[in-house]
Amino acid sequence: MACCGKRRDSRDSDMGMMIEDPSVRRRFIVKVLMIVAINLLFTSLFAAIPVFHRPTRMFFRRHWWLFIPAICVLMTIHILVCYCQKLFRRSPIKFILLAVYVLAHTVLLCLVVSRYQPKLIFAAFGICTAMVILLGLFAKFAPCDFTGCWIFVFVISVILMLLGILTFFFRIMLIIYAAVGIFAYSLFLVIDLQLLIGGKTHKNEYDEEDYIIAALQIYTDIIEIFKMLLICLGLLEM
Repeated sequence: MACCGKRRDSRDSDMGMMIEDPSVRRRFIVKVLMIVAINLLFTSLFAAIPVFHRPTRMFFRRHWWLFIPAICVLMTIHILVCYCQKLFRRSPIKFILLAVYVLAHTVLLCLVVSRYQPKLIFAAFGICTAMVILLGLFAKFAPCDFTGCWIFVFVISVILMLLGILTFFFRIMLIIYAAVGIFAYSLFLVIDLQLLIGGKTHKNEYDEEDYIIAALQIYTDIIEIFKMLLICLGLLEM
């Protein structure tokens, strides 16, 4: 989630300091996007197994309770990102935390895709890919800066959480939850990409030391957009 990452307010820099070297920022962006791509590839390859292999699909359907430890791991690491950011700057613990986080997300995604038809999964994948490309272009070239919208991010996060709770009691709320989720994580992705890009046009930016945090946030946004799209398509198919 965008609101958890470390940011540096460019206005707080000393007046005597030189403007950040663009080549350093470019290397930082490439490093983050490479980590995100590797994590997404790992998750996609393992999530494809229950799509094409029926015994694996049935395994995840029978062991639905695996979502409980997976959610606990994800929530724990999100709390660490918010309150113990120094852990994500220390080797090798930052790589261990990232690997555990990606593994938990992969298990959760396997549980989700095991309940949908392959055609819906491929449709959600295609739409998600197009959305990520368009949102990336928007984050890069949009004249507006979203990196300071933390109050709005907090409000929409609370709304999304409340809607998620309501889905346990009212099935009809699931489509609203998924639609709001697509909007919310699209916004989070734009914010995280602008934090990644940095520069004079953005009030806040990720520090170069926090490439693991930046990669973790962007990876999460993309996975959540895919899951919300899959839920929407599944409900429309019914």
